[in-house]
Amino acid sequence: MLTDIELERKFSEFNISRAGRALVRQIRDQGPVRNLQNRNDCVRTRIASRKMDRALYAESRTVEYPAIYLRERDRVTEEIWPQPCEFDLTLEGSRGGSTRVQHMPDLFLIDDTGFVIEEWREEERLLRLAAKHPDRFYKDDAGRWHFTPVEKHCEAMGIQYRLRSADELPRVFLSNLRFLEDYSLETTPPLEDSVRRRIKTLLQERSRIPHLELVVAEGVCADDVFKAIEEGSAYVDLDKTLLRKTDELVIYQDKTVAQADALLNQQHMAALPGSALVVSVGTKFLYEKEPYEVVLMGTEEVIARDSTGKTTHLPLTLVQGLFERDKLVAAGPQVLQQEFDRDELFHAKRLQAAIERLAAMNNPAESGVSERTLRFWRQKVAGLTSPQDQLRALMFDNPGNTKAKLPLDTLEFATEAAKSHNTVACPSIFATYNRYVALCDEAGKKPMSHTSFYRWIRGVEDIALREGRRKAYQKAPIPLTWDYEHPVHGVLPHEVAYCDHTVMNVFLKGRNLPDLGKPTLTLMSDGALSKARALFVSYGAPSTVSVLMCLRDYVRRNHRLPRVLVLDNGKEFHSTAIKQFCSTFGIEIRWRRRSQPRDSSPIERMIGLTEQEFIAQLSGNSIALKDPREVSSSHQPQKHIEWTLPAIHGGLQHLLFEIQPNRIHPRFGMTPNDYERRLILEAGAREHLMVRYDSLMRLLTAPHSGSATRVVDRGKGVKVDGLYYWNDMFALAKVGEQCEVRVEIWHASVVYACFRGKWVVAQARDGGRLEGRYRPEAEYQRREETRRSKSEADKDRRSAKHSRERAKLWVPENWDDRLREQLAEEYYLARQLGMAEVSDDARNPKGFDAHLGLFQGNDVGLLSSVIGEADERPDDELDGHFEAGLLQPSSVIAPASTAVAPSDDLFF
Repeated sequence: MLTDIELERKFSEFNISRAGRALVRQIRDQGPVRNLQNRNDCVRTRIASRKMDRALYAESRTVEYPAIYLRERDRVTEEIWPQPCEFDLTLEGSRGGSTRVQHMPDLFLIDDTGFVIEEWREEERLLRLAAKHPDRFYKDDAGRWHFTPVEKHCEAMGIQYRLRSADELPRVFLSNLRFLEDYSLETTPPLEDSVRRRIKTLLQERSRIPHLELVVAEGVCADDVFKAIEEGSAYVDLDKTLLRKTDELVIYQDKTVAQADALLNQQHMAALPGSALVVSVGTKFLYEKEPYEVVLMGTEEVIARDSTGKTTHLPLTLVQGLFERDKLVAAGPQVLQQEFDRDELFHAKRLQAAIERLAAMNNPAESGVSERTLRFWRQKVAGLTSPQDQLRALMFDNPGNTKAKLPLDTLEFATEAAKSHNTVACPSIFATYNRYVALCDEAGKKPMSHTSFYRWIRGVEDIALREGRRKAYQKAPIPLTWDYEHPVHGVLPHEVAYCDHTVMNVFLKGRNLPDLGKPTLTLMSDGALSKARALFVSYGAPSTVSVLMCLRDYVRRNHRLPRVLVLDNGKEFHSTAIKQFCSTFGIEIRWRRRSQPRDSSPIERMIGLTEQEFIAQLSGNSIALKDPREVSSSHQPQKHIEWTLPAIHGGLQHLLFEIQPNRIHPRFGMTPNDYERRLILEAGAREHLMVRYDSLMRLLTAPHSGSATRVVDRGKGVKVDGLYYWNDMFALAKVGEQCEVRVEIWHASVVYACFRGKWVVAQARDGGRLEGRYRPEAEYQRREETRRSKSEADKDRRSAKHSRERAKLWVPENWDDRLREQLAEEYYLARQLGMAEVSDDARNPKGFDAHLGLFQGNDVGLLSSVIGEADERPDDELDGHFEAGLLQPSSVIAPASTAVAPSDDLFF
């Protein structure tokens, strides 16, 4: 970002007016003027910007996001500000009077051309605006769009305004930019000189080498090939050639060789005059240098006319033989396709009928059309090879009288009845027909028959109005989508990961209790490979903790992190902890459209796989309870529980990481594991992106409790959930000094604090009652205590009599006897997987105890030590400076009694 001095120099260089300078300062000081919105069912994206040192938000995956992505990675843009400002203009109307125009542009940029405001729209939307408001929107001869009122307003301030179309985005270049993104990072090791010399030598000898030949036959690592392209040692036209298509990719010595090769390929593909002969009426050919023209054509012979007008009958076999012996040649370039009347071909009703008939012929088993009708259609297209000919032959020759036979007023009554049909009450067609008949009877009109009405009402039925948007989405046909040259699910391993939760349809038991309820599964899958990457199973409801634990498991299994994380719109997916983690590792967050689960089809299929192939086969599964009235008492799943939480985790792990990735996938024609090995060979392993799984990673995936930061009291420590936690380093704190605090979910008496760039372990000062407890247990008892406290008077709440009664609140088992058992099962599983406490100093010594009993001590003192509400400030978005400042390379974790780090692997 620019400093104040550099900004003033820019103002002077481009002659920015006083009003323009005030607007620029306002944009830079206040940031976005609105929060991220979900309009027009767009996919929202959060980008961790290194150039701006903060998070940038885009409200469209195919328009705004590519625009920001290009500016983030070019060398001329210095600052990017999404949703920067709002213009409120009053204009003269086309018919007199005044019109108010409110406009909120997408981007504000500072680059080498000055100060720029950009608005991005789809081309189709711009065309509609130009048709509706030609006095405001137009496209000039150079193909640039203009929004005249706002352009003039910005021009007066010295700021450029550009109205951009999505068609201007270089989709191929964008795809290649994402493909090479990993090689442009600062952590990427440079290309070795010996490898660079070898690649240059091979290209100098042969000028052009196919990528797979260079990797397989010559043994050059794919990572080195793409590093050479990135630095310019090898050449590929990134504007026209997709790097992800490695089977078609050719590496060139330089740009000149690539351009020459492209021209040669075009000449090779061009059709030569006279090299083909299409025999049809009007075809002209030469025989013994004499011209002939086909005037009539049959199935076995043609009638040709010479230059004198004389006709000759020629068998088709003779014409073919003469052509093959070069005795007969075409008189000129041949027209391979007939010219069609497009108005006739694209007539909506006739074309739709022809398309349906052609589809039925191609797939007769599922068409539902009789064999006799199919034979009739095949006769009509016999001998026709082009789709245009086939469609024209299958159109109705005479559609007949298409005029409506029903009186107009009868249709008006039907339309009136349809209004009550498309309502939340969702009446049946029979009920709507009764209403229609009643309306006609009142007016003395004859209604249409029920058969005609049923056929008519289905054409105007609106499922969204009757059953809601979700049901309409489920019943609607899946539309064809354009991937903009880069598949939405990614093309590389770990490029796009999907995450979602589901409550598993199976009851589990514990070590002591026979029924602990249903677990929740949090799963992450790789969009490019259709394979699972991480899982987390717990008894708790879906939460931020579930997502962080799944990310912890992702690193534990793969030693990598995804580049893009696709989430739905649940509250836990918008937490500060997840955003901060993704900012730390440069992960983009993509929130899919609301109520449209097909956007996350890879993870939905993976969850469906677990239920169909695993859960449905287990004793104690509750799938039958989807219709509980049909389940007999003897078949209630609670009476047949056999599985525990560690067992269910082991079964899921075996299915998702051993069985499923080693089965042949229909999309790849090979197993996902084999396909991943192939991608690594052809597209590079990218080993410099490896992430180490250690105590630091476990710390970064530990959640916050409410606000991320706490004020340090040098006498008491930091206050979390009503208790003070202490570390000896807190004695050095200044008045009002703050630090980031994370909690340990497996030990409630411990928190982690980042004090002056160093992570330390803090112990609860009055935490005897928390000894051995898990964090969810402490939260449970705190909620119960708060509920009771609000219902009693303050004086009565502190009395000794009620203190003895309320002492029971400190034992969560009194209120839910399954809670301790559930958490003990989760803790056992986490310890087995190495995903439990962050530091050895935070180990829970009583984590495996089934019952801890009641803390012994003075009841009144115990109660008064925890009276008070916890800090519940909202999870505000952390800016880049805050996120970067909390996690310094010198950060370590120190135990509560000393400031010395316990192990070396806790350093960044």
